[in-house]
Amino acid sequence: MSAAILPSEPAPRPQRTVGTGRISVKGGPDAKSCLDRLYQQGAAKIRLPAVYGHQPGPEAVLINSAGGLTGGDHFTWDLHAGRGAHLTATSQACEKIYRAAGEETARQETVIRVAEGASLHWLPQETILYNQARLDRSLSVDLARGSRFLAVEAVLLGRLAMQEKLNELLFRDRWTIRKDGRLLHSEAFKLDGSAEDLRQKPAILNGGTA
Repeated sequence: MSAAILPSEPAPRPQRTVGTGRISVKGGPDAKSCLDRLYQQGAAKIRLPAVYGHQPGPEAVLINSAGGLTGGDHFTWDLHAGRGAHLTATSQACEKIYRAAGEETARQETVIRVAEGASLHWLPQETILYNQARLDRSLSVDLARGSRFLAVEAVLLGRLAMQEKLNELLFRDRWTIRKDGRLLHSEAFKLDGSAEDLRQKPAILNGGTA
């Protein structure tokens, strides 16, 4: 008796996380900004908690309900402050970039537009890279005349208290900032390889872990 050998089926591709969040604010009564439009899809969520004191506008808390990113995930954030309005955007927690399977890379794109006389503060919590993380990230900012923009971003190479070692990673970060269509700032940053080796290079990390 002979038996037929059937070809094995390829392993199913793991499910990937996709999310898109958009928020726009406009000028409101008493010189206080208010929500204009809100859209959220997939694992991207936006919450507007109550703010007190002399806040000129709402605070948008951006949430990745998947709890982090890994290879193949794709997130997009779109923030807009209308004429004379103010928006502060932050994140609920540190964004964790976990180990990627194979060559797939996580992608995160942030698009920010600030109208004339408006202001926007982009203040997310730290991004934490884990060993074998792969992240491709971009920030695109368009400013109108008379607008104001503040941005602070921090990236941590593992958690110091957990004594984590990053023997392999890929991190690409691109910033483009324009005002009235004129390029003000452009940079492309890349870490590829072992963070332990890169940390020893004075021109790259100079001993730093963030």
